[in-house]
Amino acid sequence: MAAYSAYTDQELLALIQAGDYTAFNEIYGRHADALYGSAYNILRDRDGCRDIIQDIFIWFWQNRLQLNITNCRAYLLTAVKFKIANYIRDNKIGKGFFTELSTIDVSGDDEANAIEVRELSDFIKSLADQLPGRYGEIFRLSRYQQLSNKEIALQMGISEKTVENQMTIALKKLKEKLGPSSAFLFFFL
Repeated sequence: MAAYSAYTDQELLALIQAGDYTAFNEIYGRHADALYGSAYNILRDRDGCRDIIQDIFIWFWQNRLQLNITNCRAYLLTAVKFKIANYIRDNKIGKGFFTELSTIDVSGDDEANAIEVRELSDFIKSLADQLPGRYGEIFRLSRYQQLSNKEIALQMGISEKTVENQMTIALKKLKEKLGPSSAFLFFFL
């Protein structure tokens, strides 16, 4: 049996396309921690990050025959970005996410990762800030000021049901804006 740890990612990818599950496990072992770290720097949700990494690797295995990858690590890190965008778009994040996003310390040894975190953070915030009208205001009150639906309703002089409906519209608009953001996005839906 060959020592898979001695193989390059490209060699492992060729073996994976041939159905070699041990090669797949080696790729997972090499990159899963970095992918998790990248996801955690943005989401700060351990379970959500684990789900995202698992989904990426499941998709990776299921679509191994169609893959044409030149840099495995970069490909997988890009997959994390898009999967996080879908995770946020599908409203699987807690209310505290947007507050936490603004306090994330992106300084450190991994400057490329810090830049990616800043870019994704800015991208998400810019999409949220572009929401017009009352639903945009309600979304910002909910996500940035951490107000409950009841508090928003009282502040704006509207019903809680109206707040819920306006949040649904805001999330739908964000989904529409995130949808076409990349040609690769459809892989992770």
